[in-house]
Amino acid sequence: MGSLTRTEKETYLKMNGWWAHYHRDCWFDGELDELDVDSDGMIIGFRPEEEGITLEEAYEYQKGRQDKNI
Repeated sequence: MGSLTRTEKETYLKMNGWWAHYHRDCWFDGELDELDVDSDGMIIGFRPEEEGITLEEAYEYQKGRQDKNI
């Protein structure tokens, strides 16, 4: 199988609980989130941009995590 496109990697991550925030190359693992909604209906608890990782890093991390579960 050839290498995946950026869109395919993004889709794979989103299907496994990851999300991008701040920009297209700043990914977060949803399992580590502590998001909430305040009394005004605003989402709070976003982690700082510095804690995000690149698409490639997130893809390799998730791929390794799933390989261990096979």
